[in-house]
Amino acid sequence: MTNSHANSPTVQILQAVGGGVSGAVTRFITQPFDVLKIRFQLQVEPLRSKHLKASKYVGMLQAFRKIYGEEGVRGIWKGHLAGQVMSITYAVVQFWSYEQLRHAAHQSPFFSEHMNYSYFICGGIAGCCGTICAQPFDVIRTRVVAADPDSRTSKLRPVSGAFRVFRNEGFRGISSGLMLTLLQIYPLVGANFLFYKIFNQMIVQLGEYITDVPNPKHTIPGPLLFLSAGLSGVISKMLIYPADVIKKRSMLHHFEGDRKSFGRNPQCRSVRQCIVNTMKHEGVAGFYKGMLPTLYKSGVMSACYFTVYDYYNHYVTHSYQRYERSRQKEQDEKKRNKKAKAKDKKSSTF
Repeated sequence: MTNSHANSPTVQILQAVGGGVSGAVTRFITQPFDVLKIRFQLQVEPLRSKHLKASKYVGMLQAFRKIYGEEGVRGIWKGHLAGQVMSITYAVVQFWSYEQLRHAAHQSPFFSEHMNYSYFICGGIAGCCGTICAQPFDVIRTRVVAADPDSRTSKLRPVSGAFRVFRNEGFRGISSGLMLTLLQIYPLVGANFLFYKIFNQMIVQLGEYITDVPNPKHTIPGPLLFLSAGLSGVISKMLIYPADVIKKRSMLHHFEGDRKSFGRNPQCRSVRQCIVNTMKHEGVAGFYKGMLPTLYKSGVMSACYFTVYDYYNHYVTHSYQRYERSRQKEQDEKKRNKKAKAKDKKSSTF
């Protein structure tokens, strides 16, 4: 099969659909952890203190009970619609971009010989592309989850909410936290792809060593694929978590009036102010608030993302590619036969 057929328009559409399916499934599973993460990240008060007023949420189970008691089941899944739109948009663009970048990188001798560089660079760029496209929905999702339950902000819809924010606050409002997001997303997604590929290679090599049976197709059982993707997500997130806290807090100053029931608001008019105030009032621990639910979420999210996408590719995209290859072989065979008949017919006339 030629390279053009390996990356045909139909294959690219299937890759984008696979990304969308992966994003939708992942968001549905991980949304409650996302709600917890955002609520913890935006708290200024210490989790526990003998002298100061403790924060509203002090632990994962307590936070779940608190949200459920005050807001019901809808509170636990708050912002799911905006999150779902964001996740599908992000996953479609990310996985499609990654596949195109990897296809282009395969044409380069350098990247063909240094695959790990290819995984990191292509993954990082693909993550940035997905982030730029999904940023407006991330702004809406954060505001919906972080706002008081009865406020107008908590009832924003993904698309109409994005237009409303843009109309009232301009590009700065709808792109709030974008630059910091891009700075953290490149190493995060790049490392995620890199660790995932490395762990998969280790699993294949270990399996071949234990069973003494070659595995040329690099087939990996589903549970091990899930574990590999989960570990890659946890390790990657740990590396850049403080930047995620600063990003979320920098989105707050546009709607501080809609967060009266959550205690004090962090003063984050700029990234620099956010870093200085967080360190001054909360110390280093302030940059790691909400990390436990975030790591749970990142592990499960990464595991679902890659496992669902890889299974989709195996049963749908790769099946179609095999069909294209067989069809191309048939067409090539017909062309050869036609040329051979024409040549025989020409020689017979002489």
